[in-house]
Amino acid sequence: MPADAFPQPVDPLLAALVLLECALLLGGSVFLLLRVRSLAPRLLGATPAPLPASGMRGGELLTGFAFAFVGALVLQQLVAVAANTRFPAPEDGSLGFFHVLAGAGFQLGLLGGLLFFWFVFLPPARRNAERIAPPPRPAVPARRVLRGGFLTFLGALCVVAPLSLLWQRLLDHLGIDAPPQDLITLFHRSGDAVSLSVMVLLAVVIAPVTEELIFRVGLFRWLRTRVPRGVALLLPAVVFAAIHAHFSILVPLTALAVVLALGYEHYGHPGVPILAHALFNLNTIALVFAGLPT
Repeated sequence: MPADAFPQPVDPLLAALVLLECALLLGGSVFLLLRVRSLAPRLLGATPAPLPASGMRGGELLTGFAFAFVGALVLQQLVAVAANTRFPAPEDGSLGFFHVLAGAGFQLGLLGGLLFFWFVFLPPARRNAERIAPPPRPAVPARRVLRGGFLTFLGALCVVAPLSLLWQRLLDHLGIDAPPQDLITLFHRSGDAVSLSVMVLLAVVIAPVTEELIFRVGLFRWLRTRVPRGVALLLPAVVFAAIHAHFSILVPLTALAVVLALGYEHYGHPGVPILAHALFNLNTIALVFAGLPT
């Protein structure tokens, strides 16, 4: 009898991860079903939200974005030049530790540009006016932030997972070749503990902070009281998805961004979308490590 006729042993960690993923999807589905009546008014903006209007001026907002992206590009180039002497980019065009360092430079440059704009460039009077935008905002308890971040993550998972499958099926049906994101490829190929640690840190800690500050706390909050509701939700979401520069995740990331914006608006605290974004990225990394589809 051939050896492959016998059932192969199941990896306990993989089985546990599959069960956890099923539990998260089931829990998120139940959560969405229980809230289905309140979701439509919230999506349309008919439900009052604790998130106040942004007091940031349009010119200040653009300046902050300029500082962030210029800082990202400059630091990325500086890191790339320095890293290329010791960790040169693979000549065959494949991904290596050089790309990990360049990605770290980009994310840290984004964060550094935002911090410079907020703490150095923006006058204290304007900074205080934005922080204490009327009406005065009560402090959001940490427990509510944690709960909101987790529930927003569950909602995002249940929306993005089926959309990812449908989007990939559509691309396959149309014969469109959409390779996976570079970061996903790095996770698949890299066996170096240092590289993996840096990538996990970027994806789970740094990227959620910088991207949520730019797209939800900055752009979405500024737009939501100045343009039609659909534009305020979709414009930051589409830009957020587009900067990842991968057609294979364009629609799923757009949906993710909309859910994160709704979570931020509902709870009124930036920690909610940051935590939800971090959990979503951590979940994706776990699936990649396990060899499961993302």
